Amino acid sequence: MVEAVAANRLTTCDLHPELIMQLVTDQPEQYPVIWQWLNKRINLPWSTDLRTMAVMRDDGTIACAVAFNAWTSSACWMHVAFDGHHGVKRSLWKAAFEYPFVKCGLEAVYGLTPKNLDDALKMNERLGFRKIAETIDCAMFEMTADECRWLKGVKHGRQSISTSST
Repeated sequence: MVEAVAANRLTTCDLHPELIMQLVTDQPEQYPVIWQWLNKRINLPWSTDLRTMAVMRDDGTIACAVAFNAWTSSACWMHVAFDGHHGVKRSLWKAAFEYPFVKCGLEAVYGLTPKNLDDALKMNERLGFRKIAETIDCAMFEMTADECRWLKGVKHGRQSISTSST
């Protein structure tokens, strides 16, 4: 069963070690446990550029997961699924937004949510996403690094490394 996650298949994320539940990521050379969990819930197709993180409970089950894909030089798409609101921790949201904005230096993150998922639409807005477009059945959301309230006090954006000796 996908729910039982073997600890040796996942690596603890170093962004927020204070999590009560463990923040983990799929490893490229191993079976994508988090992706399979996400796919089962939100029908997220596999892509070679997919990056994932999840909160794992003490019993090895995944409580909440976030995935990123469709990377450009300045943005990516973000996908989220969770098993009940108790699985969603503030520290997961902080790590989920630090990854694209701080670690990867992106300027924006996008999401596409079906219009019939009222709770998900409200959650997007509570997280700070702005609705920027609608289709017949979906709403498209955007969050920029400058607008992200989860990055308070955290330097973000592409950072150059100086190689000069002076």
